[in-house]
Amino acid sequence: MKQHLSPRGRRLRASALFAALALVALLAGCAGQQATVTPSVVVEKETLGRDVEVSVTVKDARGGAEVGLCNPASSFAGKLTTACDPAPAMRRAVESGLRDKGFKPAAASEAVVRKLTVELTELAYKPSQTGAQLSARAVAVIAVTADNNGQTMTKRYEGETVWKLPAEGVEPEFDKLLSMTVSKALSHMASDYELIHFLEKTILRTRDIK
Repeated sequence: MKQHLSPRGRRLRASALFAALALVALLAGCAGQQATVTPSVVVEKETLGRDVEVSVTVKDARGGAEVGLCNPASSFAGKLTTACDPAPAMRRAVESGLRDKGFKPAAASEAVVRKLTVELTELAYKPSQTGAQLSARAVAVIAVTADNNGQTMTKRYEGETVWKLPAEGVEPEFDKLLSMTVSKALSHMASDYELIHFLEKTILRTRDIK
């Protein structure tokens, strides 16, 4: 049996349909964003590495791709995630930094006794708000293990970037923000003279030749 709606009933149904469409549009607009991390290493060029070969391994050791919320002030804010594995781009940056310090990146083999392992352990977007001023803050942490003919050194480096946003509701360029933050952590590593000296010196299995 066909049901006939009164004018008031048709108006209520139309209002409910409009509200549902508005909610779908809102959720679609807040579905989240993806950022591509393309870091670079900026260091002073030197010949400290004496052209010795170093094999490089870079891993994304985070628990997942999520970096944070696009807008933590909004209950509908979508998640910010990395678009792809940042490890290949990080490896290119690390190898570039090693070359600038006089090392020669090489493929892993028994003949290459110096190994550098870099793990991205944290990449987070942590904005903060003071009054009406919103600041975009990103943090990156890397764990580094250097192996020179069986002897190892472990290090931890951090990069941080803080931008003041011009107005409420304005989002930063996430690609640029996260790439710059990872770049700082990698550049700190490539500028660490204790690490550089450990990698360039000759270490035998029985004794250390300086």
